[in-house]
Amino acid sequence: MNYLHYKLKVDPQHFIKVVLNARATIKLLDTLNYFKYQSGKPYEPTSEYRDLLTIDMKVPFKSIWHVIIEHGNYTGIIKANVTVV
Repeated sequence: MNYLHYKLKVDPQHFIKVVLNARATIKLLDTLNYFKYQSGKPYEPTSEYRDLLTIDMKVPFKSIWHVIIEHGNYTGIIKANVTVV
């Protein structure tokens, strides 16, 4: 599966801003669920948004968070700007 991966340290006072050049599925995972996702095992995303260009995501607690951007059926190159605000 083709996807972009961003690893960020975020606390609840901040949020993760994702801006894409094409619609995609955006997932927010904690570290345990990211490792499950990576190994193809069942996982539970903290948040999942489909067919979006931009999103602001809040995190429930301070941790290392993984933002996954799945290309889906898009045949071009997906460019992402992922920042903690």
